[in-house]
Amino acid sequence: MIARRNDFALFLLVAFGAAWVLACGPWLDGQGLQSGLWLHTGAAMMMFAPALGVLAVWRYRRLPWSALFSQNGLRLGARPRRTAWLTVLAWLGAPLFLWAAFGLSVLFGVYVFDFPSPAIVAAVVVDAVTVSTLGTVPFALGEELGWRGWLMPQLTGRLGITGGIIATGVIWALWHAPLTLLGYNYPNLGAWAAVAFIGFCVPLGAILGWLRMYTGSIWPCVVAHAAINGSAMLFGLFNSPAHEANPLFAGCGFVGWGVLTVIAAVLFTWFPVHRVAVRSETFAAPANSWPSFG
Repeated sequence: MIARRNDFALFLLVAFGAAWVLACGPWLDGQGLQSGLWLHTGAAMMMFAPALGVLAVWRYRRLPWSALFSQNGLRLGARPRRTAWLTVLAWLGAPLFLWAAFGLSVLFGVYVFDFPSPAIVAAVVVDAVTVSTLGTVPFALGEELGWRGWLMPQLTGRLGITGGIIATGVIWALWHAPLTLLGYNYPNLGAWAAVAFIGFCVPLGAILGWLRMYTGSIWPCVVAHAAINGSAMLFGLFNSPAHEANPLFAGCGFVGWGVLTVIAAVLFTWFPVHRVAVRSETFAAPANSWPSFG
């Protein structure tokens, strides 16, 4: 579908509004990052909010539900075998990015590993790459359907590939505000973590955007997103308590941003892509100029 201004407004209203509703627990109980169950439950459930935004737009525009799959990357694209291989590479490559980022952080002196026994390390790594990743796939699908499935193709169609990817990354980062304003991911920054997270989401979003455009499918994006979320917790477990790392510098901070930027630059340079085509669909014109939820 070719989105209209009202479509963007409705999508963002639902995606951001539902995220705040689903992740409001730590704000309501006043515990912030110490909220425990509320925090992690909210962080998981809000990942469905972008998908709700897409469904709201589809309902408002009265588009055929069969087009939801073809237009938002829910199929495997024109070359399913390529998509399957890149999905596997994304599954393995996302944790490797984290290991590279934290390994470089050690070289730069901003992170120190403190490994338990080899058996424990092996167990938690295998669990992260398998159980945790697979368990996160449904939640990652909720996000990727919205960000790389619907929003990014629409924005790249208007702003070009670079502008669309940057805009999508900024929106994606700011959408995390119910958590990042509490200091989530960068607790030493407090509310400024909401701004710092842009530095992570834009280059990661570029890589996910490349996967979307190169395959025509969101499934490699979904798996890469799930694999990063599934493995990220490892580096809190392996951080030396005697050398507390500054998240703004180590791992998913400046070092990780640099690694992601290099990967994105290599992908777009060596494997050029074209914008995802958006098409008009037959739909019934809405009765009003603004959506009705009645």
